[in-house]
Amino acid sequence: MQIDISFLSILDILTASTAFMLGLLFFTIKSENRKANLFLGLFLWSISIQLVNGIVFDYYEEEDLEFTFLLFDPILFILLFLFFYLNTTINKTINKWYYILFIPGVIHNISINVEALDEVFADYYDLILVFYFVEILLLVYVFRILRNHKKKISNFYSELEFKSLSWLKSILIAILLFHFILIVEGITGVEEAENELWEGIFQFSAVVLLLFTVYWIGYNGFSQPEIFKQYLFQREDSEAETTNKNQDFSKELQKKYEEIVAIISTEKLYTNPKLNLKTLSIALEMKERELSKVINHCSDSNFYNFINKFRVEEFKRLLQSPKAKQLSILGLSQEAGFSSKSTFYNTFKTLEGMTPKQYENAIKESE
Repeated sequence: MQIDISFLSILDILTASTAFMLGLLFFTIKSENRKANLFLGLFLWSISIQLVNGIVFDYYEEEDLEFTFLLFDPILFILLFLFFYLNTTINKTINKWYYILFIPGVIHNISINVEALDEVFADYYDLILVFYFVEILLLVYVFRILRNHKKKISNFYSELEFKSLSWLKSILIAILLFHFILIVEGITGVEEAENELWEGIFQFSAVVLLLFTVYWIGYNGFSQPEIFKQYLFQREDSEAETTNKNQDFSKELQKKYEEIVAIISTEKLYTNPKLNLKTLSIALEMKERELSKVINHCSDSNFYNFINKFRVEEFKRLLQSPKAKQLSILGLSQEAGFSSKSTFYNTFKTLEGMTPKQYENAIKESE
């Protein structure tokens, strides 16, 4: 197996140029989430610069030219910018010690640009492997932040929050694998051994992961731009205040909630299996964020649980209607708005304490 290096160069150029343009977009876009988007732009530009450095280095190597000076190598900053983007997006306080994490990157860039430090950093390659391991630990910490934050907002989930956490998790996994490849490549000494086969495989895998990262961000940016334009999560310092509000709803908020419930029930909007927060907000002529706030506070559940309660009640009604003789249990659940068999069974059992079949048998026995 032989990897075509020219093909890799094309992927590098494509990924680098796309990352640069997307980064420029996030720098210039006006939104509520502008501060977080600046970190995302820096993350993308770091990837772009890293790939351009690789292209230039390969050129000098092929032309047998001496390559002694590199203006800036962002390899140890890529994850950090994503880390700061995550914290800013979820409104988590950025601790002062976080900035210490930039020191390895600064040391790395000084060592590769100042010849006088060659002896001081003689074991530089071993040092950068240590830095990579530190970044792996940082990634583990980031995943822990995501997990804990997901638990905190479980009762205040909207579809946008779910999408934001999902795409962030995908990006973090890709970056984790990218660092893992760099570490394995360094430990095995593939580059020094001049093993073209394995060196090509490592390079190809790294480029594909970066390509996925950049285009996944681009895809989400264009298909659901609200993820990058709005504050989607509650601030840490307002959580206690929010909890207190849950215990004492304002009359205005409760009245709005009752109006929403009445419209959903009367028009049976829940029977649409593709109903989501966005489509419901359009139907109710409300802002998506406002609708999510009313539902989360007044129903004490997230959007999907709120809608599925209507569907369960509709299924129970259909089960005692003439349609029960024409359709199976699964068919009735679809009529009620459920699109997934597993979701229907899990939701029904959670709310009713029994399976749909057991409920049907209980009805027949009571007749």
